[in-house]
Amino acid sequence: MLRTREPQEVPLAAIPGIFGVQQLVEGCLWLGLPGQPPTSDRLAMTYLLFSHVLWPFFVPLAIWLIEPSARHRRRIAWGMAAGAATSMFFLVILLSEPVSATIEGLHIRYHLPHPHENIAFAFYAAATCLSPLLSSLKTARMLGVLIAASMVASYLIYAMWFASVWCFFAALVSSVVFLHFSGRRTRRQVA
Repeated sequence: MLRTREPQEVPLAAIPGIFGVQQLVEGCLWLGLPGQPPTSDRLAMTYLLFSHVLWPFFVPLAIWLIEPSARHRRRIAWGMAAGAATSMFFLVILLSEPVSATIEGLHIRYHLPHPHENIAFAFYAAATCLSPLLSSLKTARMLGVLIAASMVASYLIYAMWFASVWCFFAALVSSVVFLHFSGRRTRRQVA
């Protein structure tokens, strides 16, 4: 976040750090799951708040805030709307249904019972993958491509543990945010 010049860049710059906190929560969950202490359900809830509530709205918002083109911002706004709907849907589910996590097949499987799985997944993908792809910025589009590719790969290879595995890959992919800011600094030094 030290390389940001404008306040609207802070959400994008914060993405890797937020992913770090999310992965820390999952790491603590890993340590607690074998014995199933009472904190496991709270950690699972916290993780799902990041993965299912925060990211569908935060990613398109971060991209929209840095987008220089009004035409592209209007397109990204559709992703923000999909993200807001997805975030609200999952927030209601998280507050009304019991959630849990278990270790299965050397991965964490999150149990979040809800109807409309395919619709929720489509809205989630539109928000988190499509929004960066609609940007005029090369690094944002690269982020979108990598997020979408990691989503597809995670689903095809690790469908049962999708939430955990995709978030791990997305955390790695968030390093593209560094490219956005370091590339801009390099361009400034050349000019």
